[in-house]
Amino acid sequence: MQYHSKIKKIAVMTSFMVLTSPGLSVAAGISNEDFTSWSQDVDGAGEPILDLNDFTIDTVNNVARIEADYWSVLGDTSSTANDEAWFASTLYQDIDLSASAGQDLVLSFDWNFSGQEASFDEYFLVALGDGFGNYYGADGNLGFLLNPLNYASGAYSIILDSSFANATGWTLEFQMNTGFDGYGSYAEIDNVSLEAVSKIAAVPEPSMLFLIMSGLIGLGRFRNTNKTAA
Repeated sequence: MQYHSKIKKIAVMTSFMVLTSPGLSVAAGISNEDFTSWSQDVDGAGEPILDLNDFTIDTVNNVARIEADYWSVLGDTSSTANDEAWFASTLYQDIDLSASAGQDLVLSFDWNFSGQEASFDEYFLVALGDGFGNYYGADGNLGFLLNPLNYASGAYSIILDSSFANATGWTLEFQMNTGFDGYGSYAEIDNVSLEAVSKIAAVPEPSMLFLIMSGLIGLGRFRNTNKTAA
């Protein structure tokens, strides 16, 4: 019991030292928290042409908003609610996945997916792009980092698969896809970060030989105590 108690104390102290020691966590990959250097793409054709409301960048609060299917009433020129995309609007940035041995890549962001109607057909996704039109999840397989099925919000944080370490040509992409229900949806993104963080070394379990020796020592002490008592 005393041995296991010491092991637990060592594990807690090691974790605290790793998390609080300077230089063990370095910024990687994501630049410009205010989204000013991020690229915008409409319908796979590049930068917006009409400069409507598909993308709104709040540089004061460092929040980006992507929307789809907000349309003004036909003939109502006073409304500025029009969106440009017929298929999808994507906000993305090239990412630096540099990591040394013994480091994990941790990706984090806050998100809010909402809109005009609770029953919607637009959809929001977040993924890692390989530069060839393919999307991947954090596990290194085809898929998404995030693809909510309902309006929701949350804080996302995950360790990327080790196969991403030091890979090149990858982008982080936030995308709003259009629908056909006549109502609009939007996604807000905030606090995006990518860090190469030192791994917390696992405290090894006591070996079987150590346990056997500890048992024999304990048995010997038990016998000596009985002899003394006798």
